[in-house]
Amino acid sequence: MTDIVKKVAEDIAEMPADQPPEVIARVAIEAYQRELWPSYFRIEWNRALIPELRRNRASQLTAHIMSVLREQIRDDGFLDHHRDASEKLFSMFYESGADIITDLDRRMAGLATRGPYGYTAEELRVMEDRRFLAMMEPIMQLSAKPPSQ
Repeated sequence: MTDIVKKVAEDIAEMPADQPPEVIARVAIEAYQRELWPSYFRIEWNRALIPELRRNRASQLTAHIMSVLREQIRDDGFLDHHRDASEKLFSMFYESGADIITDLDRRMAGLATRGPYGYTAEELRVMEDRRFLAMMEPIMQLSAKPPSQ
């Protein structure tokens, strides 16, 4: 993890000092993602060959949510409220790289199916192990202490 932080810091240090915080944040996010998924980002690519799917996904999520919120947002004759909400949602999804992976996507990728609570059996096992260890920690601390005389 420290290697990733070091690479992100190097990318930020290479920027001119007068950059606004939004630009610095975007550079940091992109550097972080390049380090997390090096096989994809180390490729010299052309946008015509590898489309920017992030923008498409953010647009799809925004449109889906706005179709529900459209009726809930006050309408005083102007579309500004809808437009503002839509722009904020899109920006949030785009910056975070949000995506939805459906059960069909998981099946097609050969991943384990999720149960009724949205977790795979392995994820549930890991979470239960963590809970069990957290419950047992006070007992383990008591048993590790030598008896007082």
